[in-house]
Amino acid sequence: MGGTATNKIRNEEFKLWKKAVPSLYQHISTFKPSYTTQFESVEKIPKVVAFTHKIAPDRDNGTMTASMLCSQGSDIYEVEFQLPLGLQSTSENLKDPQYGAGFARASQTGNAEPKWTYQGETITKLEYVGGPHADAVVMTASGSLAWFKEDCKVPVYVMEELVGPSTSFSRIHNQSQSSRPNADFAVSENVETLVKSQPSASSGSGDDEHSLLKIVDNAQSPGQLIRTIAIPKTSVTPVIRFHDNHMFSTCSDDSTVRFFDVRGDGKPLWSMTDPHDGKLGCLDVSPVLETLFVTGSDTGTLKLWDLRTIVACNETKEEPKEIAKLYHSAADPVVDVKFGTSSPTEFLSVGGSGNVYHWDLEPIFVRENDEDDEMVDQEELQQQCLKFMHTGGGRRFADNYNQRETVAWHPIISGLVGCVDPDGLLTVYKGFYGREQESGSLSENEDEA
Repeated sequence: MGGTATNKIRNEEFKLWKKAVPSLYQHISTFKPSYTTQFESVEKIPKVVAFTHKIAPDRDNGTMTASMLCSQGSDIYEVEFQLPLGLQSTSENLKDPQYGAGFARASQTGNAEPKWTYQGETITKLEYVGGPHADAVVMTASGSLAWFKEDCKVPVYVMEELVGPSTSFSRIHNQSQSSRPNADFAVSENVETLVKSQPSASSGSGDDEHSLLKIVDNAQSPGQLIRTIAIPKTSVTPVIRFHDNHMFSTCSDDSTVRFFDVRGDGKPLWSMTDPHDGKLGCLDVSPVLETLFVTGSDTGTLKLWDLRTIVACNETKEEPKEIAKLYHSAADPVVDVKFGTSSPTEFLSVGGSGNVYHWDLEPIFVRENDEDDEMVDQEELQQQCLKFMHTGGGRRFADNYNQRETVAWHPIISGLVGCVDPDGLLTVYKGFYGREQESGSLSENEDEA
């Protein structure tokens, strides 16, 4: 069957599939910042987003003000927005919100100035940590790290990755041209340790091929290298995630997930290779249940895993089995996955199309095993777990655009998501799952924020 016919079938399947997916919003606000007009072909410039921890409630008007950080090239902007106070508080004594557009304040400021700038670099990841030495940490396309502090526009600490004489020309060319991420970093739960990855410097031929992990101090002397770990026979390790203060996991281009301890000898504690359902490209760890993690592949397959199963299978030399398998429509590649910050069962996944899929794992944990009807249960499970999808009306798709780190959960307001489109449009939304009381019960401590 020709490619055109196959695409038509997939498009029709997607239309039918999309009709069954909820797409109502409890709240949605959009804003096109003025700084996006400063460059031509702005959709080709990488952008990432992250929320700050700032929340200023205004109970008299029934609103609250929060902010998000968005990078464009080497600049980072802070954009404030307003939300109904009811999105955070479950109190019944709230006034009707009195406000206009969610980004009204940002639109009135005109030409915004960057909050932070890392001159000459292109930012590919941004994490707001709110630590004693820095408020945010960023990674650039070169693999360098920078730490930023409030009221200081330039980095207060820098860890540069310089291209040396041992780096092959082909590797330099590939890193500069590829839209796919080739490095990552993660910060421990206590914010005292940072682990970053670095691509292999060799050309990819021979047994000397290996990507690197660097354990970095983030407490006493941010940016100081503590030790280096080599991952043999890998060229890039594009994903790193911490499970707690010491243990972290990585996903490399050999579709292997490895588990390390920053206090260990540099060898993996355990490892897991998934040869099925495409090449692994992303993973995330539940912030509530540290043994629970999810992986995503380039065939649109999502798999839920239990670390305890991985440990047991490493001892018996058996192939581990996932808890459950979910999938994107039309084999939309999974480019990013992120667990929610306030619920052990909710996570979102981002497709190469830019679509944002919202999942709830609760049906997996409460279902009864029925071996006689396994295929039917799989389809039912897919429908029960997929709670919501954000498409952005097709605006989020752009050829050769890296969608990773373009979507973020708010760290305090349960269910609130922010994203940036290739053209720079910012969106803040909270999906409507049709069960507000249950959703509210997941964040009963939010009023204390």
